[in-house]
Amino acid sequence: MDIFDTMKKTKSKEMIFFDEPKVGLKAILAINSTTLGPALCSCKLFSYKSNDAAIDEALRIAKYNTYRSALSRRDVGGGSIILLGDPEKVKSEAYFRALGVFIDKLKGKVLVVSESGVTDEDLLDLQRETDFVFGLPEIYDGSGDRASRTAKGVLWGMKAAAKDKFGDLSLKGLKVSVRGIGYVGKSLVKELLDEGAIVTVTDKVYDKIKEIQDLYPEIKAVKPELLHTLECDIFAPCSFDKSITEKEAEEMNCSIIAGSTNCAHASKKALDILNKKGVLVIPGYLINSGDVIQVSNELDGYSVEKTESELKSIYYRTLSILQRAKEENKFVYDIAIEEAENYIEKISYIKSLR
Repeated sequence: MDIFDTMKKTKSKEMIFFDEPKVGLKAILAINSTTLGPALCSCKLFSYKSNDAAIDEALRIAKYNTYRSALSRRDVGGGSIILLGDPEKVKSEAYFRALGVFIDKLKGKVLVVSESGVTDEDLLDLQRETDFVFGLPEIYDGSGDRASRTAKGVLWGMKAAAKDKFGDLSLKGLKVSVRGIGYVGKSLVKELLDEGAIVTVTDKVYDKIKEIQDLYPEIKAVKPELLHTLECDIFAPCSFDKSITEKEAEEMNCSIIAGSTNCAHASKKALDILNKKGVLVIPGYLINSGDVIQVSNELDGYSVEKTESELKSIYYRTLSILQRAKEENKFVYDIAIEEAENYIEKISYIKSLR
């Protein structure tokens, strides 16, 4: 991998590598943009097949975090921290405190929130060495559960897509297939049921399916390889990026794709197939920014009421982008990226006047 070429493709500005052998810490920090404010970095711990794969993901997530911040008009930039290793083996207090020391040396240039593999307990160890940790539970003066706010934002995005596709923002009676029952997927199922949607789920981990069916006996569950073939109104990918292959795109039987995954399609060809079939594909980074809205509000003094109110902006922003896509006969993805980059450029100009 040519790191500089990969950075150029994602328009990332910086990469920093942390290595502390005595505690087993190996970390990659990618900073995509700080034009809007300090880079909000999701911190993920995962055992990657190669360092190149970890670098690629760090840069990709950082780019999407920039888009999420820009599209939701937040005063934070985009970044990503990738921790390399098996979460069951490398975690320790010293591990996260060492990371906290490195983060603190950046003096507020980056803000850290948890991602998969990193728990609230890990963040508390990190916080012992740096103040730039956000999204902690309310008992520790944080803003609390981010997954539920992400899910509510996705729900508003679904409502906008339904309004555009079916002429009505109500999800009552619509069939929604949710792939991936992690923290966000689980919260999204609850929101959908509250809206009166008919929900079918799947996950590669059987225990997650059993747990959610115990909570909500009315939902259906199918094997992971079958969900995308079922007829539904909305298919919600909430597992991992690039999960919809060209083969799956051919087999899909839905009207809308809208979920928490930043980028659901595995390739441009898969996206072309979906568009030719008339499927309305909503970029995840356009509608999954509920947690960004929540955490960025911590910078100015957090308010539950303010955050809940601002989540609805996702609905209006999505409707606006869908309208532009129709008028200009472009992919929704292209319009969303254009709007994000235009907003960053405008704010950069405003800051140059100071």
